[in-house]
Amino acid sequence: MAFQFHLSSPFRRCFRCSTKRDPSYVLSSRAFWASAIVRTEASTETIPSNLDIPPPGRLLDPNKVATPRLERRLRRETKQQPIGSRRRRAALQSTSNLPFEQLPYQCFQEARNLLLADRQDKLRQIDEERRRIAKVQATPAELCGGEYVKKGRLVRMQKYLEELKILADINDPVIKKRFEDGEGDLNRPIYRYLADRQWRQQRRLILMQRISQMHIVPDMLPYLDPTAELRLFFGRRKVQPGDFVESQNSESPPRLSIQVFDRGERLVSVVVIDPDVPNVETDSFDSRCHFLAVNVPISPTSTSVSLGQMSDDSHTIRPWLPPHAQKGSPYHRLVVFVLEQKDGQRLDPPGLKRMVEDPVAQFNIRSCMDRVHGKLIGVHLFRTKWDDGMAGVMQRADIAGADVELKRMKPEKLPYKKKNPERYSCPNLIARSSEMYNLVWKVAALLGALFFHILVAGGDLVLSRADAVQNSAEITEGHFDRELRRQLSKDASIYLSRSPQFGNLTDRWSDFSQGDIAVVVEPATTRDVAAAIQFANRCGLPFLAVSGGHGSTSALNTIRRGLSINLHKMKTTQISANGDSARLGGGVNTHEVINALAVHGKVTATTNGGCTSQLGPALGGGFGRCMGFFGLILDNIIDMTVVLANGTIAEVSSTSNPDLYWAMRGAGQNFGIVTEANFKIYNFPTPHWFSSEFTFAGPQLENLFKHIGDMYQPKELGSVYTTFVINPQYSTTEPMMVLHLDYAGTPDEARPWFDYFNDLHPVATRKWEALSPTEVQPAAGQDIDSGVCAHGHTWRLFPLGLKKYNVTANRQVYDLLKQLVSEHPDFNSTVGQFENYAQQGVKAVDPASTAYAHRDDDILVYVLISFLHSHSADRIKFTVNRSFSPVYPASAANDAIATEYGNKARALWHAGDTPGRNVTAYVNYANGDESLEAVYGYESWRLERLRGLKKRYDPENKFRFYNPIQ
Repeated sequence: MAFQFHLSSPFRRCFRCSTKRDPSYVLSSRAFWASAIVRTEASTETIPSNLDIPPPGRLLDPNKVATPRLERRLRRETKQQPIGSRRRRAALQSTSNLPFEQLPYQCFQEARNLLLADRQDKLRQIDEERRRIAKVQATPAELCGGEYVKKGRLVRMQKYLEELKILADINDPVIKKRFEDGEGDLNRPIYRYLADRQWRQQRRLILMQRISQMHIVPDMLPYLDPTAELRLFFGRRKVQPGDFVESQNSESPPRLSIQVFDRGERLVSVVVIDPDVPNVETDSFDSRCHFLAVNVPISPTSTSVSLGQMSDDSHTIRPWLPPHAQKGSPYHRLVVFVLEQKDGQRLDPPGLKRMVEDPVAQFNIRSCMDRVHGKLIGVHLFRTKWDDGMAGVMQRADIAGADVELKRMKPEKLPYKKKNPERYSCPNLIARSSEMYNLVWKVAALLGALFFHILVAGGDLVLSRADAVQNSAEITEGHFDRELRRQLSKDASIYLSRSPQFGNLTDRWSDFSQGDIAVVVEPATTRDVAAAIQFANRCGLPFLAVSGGHGSTSALNTIRRGLSINLHKMKTTQISANGDSARLGGGVNTHEVINALAVHGKVTATTNGGCTSQLGPALGGGFGRCMGFFGLILDNIIDMTVVLANGTIAEVSSTSNPDLYWAMRGAGQNFGIVTEANFKIYNFPTPHWFSSEFTFAGPQLENLFKHIGDMYQPKELGSVYTTFVINPQYSTTEPMMVLHLDYAGTPDEARPWFDYFNDLHPVATRKWEALSPTEVQPAAGQDIDSGVCAHGHTWRLFPLGLKKYNVTANRQVYDLLKQLVSEHPDFNSTVGQFENYAQQGVKAVDPASTAYAHRDDDILVYVLISFLHSHSADRIKFTVNRSFSPVYPASAANDAIATEYGNKARALWHAGDTPGRNVTAYVNYANGDESLEAVYGYESWRLERLRGLKKRYDPENKFRFYNPIQ
């Protein structure tokens, strides 16, 4: 929230009287000016006689010291800090101890009168909102659409009431004075708001910087968004995020201060984890729990939590284990997490002890969050390393290994290093240049292979690309530290398969399209991306860019021993000075874009899912609820920075490399890696969204789709989703139909659309009213923490573009899904999805202006079949009301069944579409078995142009792992 109040005409009357002001007030009034020139002058001029300067020996008043010299003297003599701002202290010193709110400045008092009038208006609104809340509370739930709808409405009304309370006090100088003096009551919303704002503008930024620098993300969690301030104390020492703490200090349990900024008491769990425990047997790192307690009560005014005093069985699961690091090991990161327990429910500590006592399963924060059903609200971290007192600490805590010293093993030389360089024809050249040495060795190896195949095959040349890649991969592993790392910036990272972070970094949204990755590079700059590509090309390594990791095409499985260029560190969001564009980094996701722009009252075209990247979907189109206003995501790209297949950097726009600008918008995955892009941004087209969800039974299918097909979809009706899904709350064999609407406008404008479907008598209804742009995704179950964003299971997508609904075809697909579940009960998670987006913004763009070929499609349909792999089945949770139930086990036979039914559904839908239309498949959803024409368009000129540009910009087909053109 940003609160401002504008003052106007009363100041003009005040300034007309200012010439009659007593000269003795000149310095006092200047203390309230904000001009940089005035502040400089005030600090350099002689102190006037009307300021009471205490002689040496007299104690200074922290409320009245008004110069830097007196402030330094106050700190030196009394060990106190000045209270409030310097200009306020100067005013108090020169006005005979008058109360702050009675300062004798006409301009000041006129401003206070205006602020008081605004406050009275807000108080009237508060009274009115309280009456509305009381009225809703007294209304029976059935008249409000059900208990769930009534509860949601009350929550939003209470939230609005809290905002009004803040608005009533935000401009009160007395409130600000008390907050500056540390006298604010955090039971009041205004002081919680000011404290939260101060934390986010200062200390939270430092915390997030430390989290990024020390790789807490992604080593432990893929994303962190703390909402509570967490302070850590060992004895009297306050520990800053990332500080080293000596072993003797950390031997005793610390004290925490957990400051939350929303009202009410809640129960939290506190967990301390060390993710850097060396595992010599596996040559990797494990995680260890150092403390775990649940059912800890906190509130805005009750913040102190002493870990050493929670020794009873109702709280503590794992008592404090002193942090320790063996001699020779790198420093250990100790991360403190605070998890808010769901709905304030108390947990059973004895039942959770198995989680930390299991000798086989590693303890990690993800499993802990699942077991305690907790939402992460606070985080802190410190570090420890071997020091003189560590051995004694480990002995007193009965921790083994104090007498063990870890040493790094010298790695065995790779095969090519063991060969005698004298065997080669250019030993002097090899000695002078390692790069030339690698080149000579590769040429010699290829010539040897060529000669061998000619001899064996009688002159027929059969050179295996896989063998070349394997040999080059062996070379590459020996060159990472020596060649690649020194070419990257200091903030870039490299992860090999033995790194503990490797699993998280290579984990994709769908296990169906994992591929084979040998090394991960996390670039921090565009030059890092270029260096990684050039290195991969020298070593013959295939490479792949990863932003959100949500692509699920089968082409991704063809990469072997590849280099993954993970763009997660490139998350910049910079709004232009004129506010009409924003430069976004290649790794920023939709959730981050929406929230960053919302702070400035701006929005742009994005996908509906919070976890997808912004730039990844944009290269293939980019669908979302704002398409009616702004078109596809790619229609909003002004320019972009692209790293090409040879490692060169190109600036791409309508005036610079215009052919590439055309191709990148619709087939961009074939031409380069986008590290930055400039997007058009807009003011909110409407302040609120209204969402509603209806659940219908199978017999209502014909009536439902007739209603959908007959309606005109305005641009304000951003998205209309319909889903076939098995919901065990209703039936385990009959799919239900869930319809979700998002409308941008006013309540009166949205109501007819909701009534239009409510008249069909759904079996269940849910509504969300007056949602801000940042609240729409959570309401639709598409936010970054939702089930559809979870990794670790296999998604199979079989998409198709349609021009119209065919009720008969939809009934056939419904029956096909019913048959699938009946014959194969393990497939009860299969989903049939219909996505309707407003098309006004899409149709307004010339189809020939971009490589995207499917602007004529009005409906996107697909069958989504998912299944868990055995290694991830224990950590994926599905919400029944969000369309997912337990899924079928992965196997080749089940995968074949999924493919068979997915293609059958597509055939039924296509047969019911407009006669003569070709099969089309949205490139971002493509399964990988579609024709090039279905993905990139049936116009001969379009594919011909794309192939020509491919030969020009990527002649060796380096970018071939995402629905390739060649």
